[in-house]
Amino acid sequence: MPDFPTSRRRKSASLPAMLVLSSLLGAVFALILFAGLRPTAVEAAPARLSDLQSSFISVAGEVRPAVVNINTEQVVARGRGFYLDPWSDTWPPIRPYTRYEKVTSLGSGFIISPDGFILTNAHVIAGADTISVTLSDDTTHAARVVGAVGTHDLAIIKVNAERELPAVELGDADRVRVGSWAIAIGSPFGFTETVTVGVISAKGRVVRQERGRRVMRDLLQTDAAINFGNSGGPLVNIEGEVVGINQAIFSPSGTGNIGIGFAIPVNAETKAAINAAIRSARRV
Repeated sequence: MPDFPTSRRRKSASLPAMLVLSSLLGAVFALILFAGLRPTAVEAAPARLSDLQSSFISVAGEVRPAVVNINTEQVVARGRGFYLDPWSDTWPPIRPYTRYEKVTSLGSGFIISPDGFILTNAHVIAGADTISVTLSDDTTHAARVVGAVGTHDLAIIKVNAERELPAVELGDADRVRVGSWAIAIGSPFGFTETVTVGVISAKGRVVRQERGRRVMRDLLQTDAAINFGNSGGPLVNIEGEVVGINQAIFSPSGTGNIGIGFAIPVNAETKAAINAAIRSARRV
């Protein structure tokens, strides 16, 4: 048998080791490449969702204590009639009478000053004989109307709670963009401190009510659920600032929310009118 050179024997013996080493290096390289190309969106999504949820929880916890439930009572005439007075000294013994009925309504509002000034819709307290406000601690206080806010459907009422109250921070609706988060807080159907979430669906809406006799302009539109009783409550951005005052809904069936609600925007003009009304009330 021929004797192979020593160098060829060593090369043949090291070939399996080189193959194993190459396979290991290839596997390591593949792992590094896979780790670098692997998308991170799936891993990051839970963290982002958790942050978003925390933001909603934070806003609700910050704003809800300043949101109030408003109840009003009004005595209204419901008709006239006549009754027989057999003991009357006049003839005929018939006396006219007016039938009265006590009407109650509810709405929402929010505290804009620690000394008890509350902003709400003017239509929430219109014609009321008595106004009572229930705070977040379930205490109820009598309230009085202290002023109107410009030409808007807004009014300011005042309670004397004999302590400092939590107040909201007013934002700027002019900086709000369509698609921004919107959070409505109020007392729909009397369910106090209800929080609903949506977006700003549109800006500058013009809405006609009462067969066109009443026109509301420059409104924010939102799909955050707004129902009867939400009127006067705050529409809040993701930073917890009030950017709108919930005013009306579009409901063809008349039963409630279908995803189209409207709010009066809080902007520089609105804030100036609010501050003017408060200053005037404090001087009285």
